[in-house]
Amino acid sequence: MTDVVRYRLDDLRRFASGLGVGVGMPSTRASAFAAQLLWYNTTGASSFGIETLPDWLERMARGEVDPRAEGKVTSEHQGTAVFDGENGLPALILARAGELATEKARDAAIGLVRVANIKATGPAAGIAGEIAFGPFLAAVLGPGPTWSLALPSGDGLPAVFDSTLEFEAVATASNPSSATRPAKASPLALWAPWATAMVPHDGWLIVALGIQAIESLSGFHERVSSTMRMTDEAPGRLLPTTWETRRREARERGIPVTKAVVNRFSEWAGRCGVPLPSPVAQVPPSDRSPRGVM
Repeated sequence: MTDVVRYRLDDLRRFASGLGVGVGMPSTRASAFAAQLLWYNTTGASSFGIETLPDWLERMARGEVDPRAEGKVTSEHQGTAVFDGENGLPALILARAGELATEKARDAAIGLVRVANIKATGPAAGIAGEIAFGPFLAAVLGPGPTWSLALPSGDGLPAVFDSTLEFEAVATASNPSSATRPAKASPLALWAPWATAMVPHDGWLIVALGIQAIESLSGFHERVSSTMRMTDEAPGRLLPTTWETRRREARERGIPVTKAVVNRFSEWAGRCGVPLPSPVAQVPPSDRSPRGVM
């Protein structure tokens, strides 16, 4: 498409990190935040990915979010903790709380961390997916009835499910006939009342469960794989094979960015003194056939 420019994944990560530092983020946190945004670009949920960076930069520049806040534990027991986000960058605060839940699960088989004092963010699928590499069963509930779930699998990558990604896809569906068809009840939506009851208003609950504390990891992997073989691709579902395909494509072909977003990147590049990376050279369609094939 002519309104899209592709950039190398690593170039975008360095560029986004530089802009983060430009608005006051420590370099390590800026790099982590850039990686979190690009996670969504490499999984097919680009509307939550790097194109949201200018909005986050604006929020940080206006003081709506504290880019330096790391959060603090305000209450702690063997397998639980309460984490105050101190109005920090939501994605980074949730990632730290996820690490804390994982630490708890290693010691007590389960880790429950309640998170407060952060503003609204997008989906938490990336946070849940990172915990599941542990390998732990991971759930991120909140705010309200939204939630993410990640299951470790024997296919290398976890299986990830996220209600925000599902609802966003439904809300932005371009099929004009979709509005006339009766909505099919979503398995994710069935959890909404329970999530609402478990999570305080405007808060989050992060869960990490150590699989090996209750059964063998190989047995769990086999059950997840069996379930995935009977599960179709759909909005809100990121299955391991699809995830790997999209991740490989992003590395080989680059990340597509609309020219409107590139213009916003250029504005921030000038404000922060960070050079905009060069796009990936586009190969004309006629030149994409294998050598020697006419």
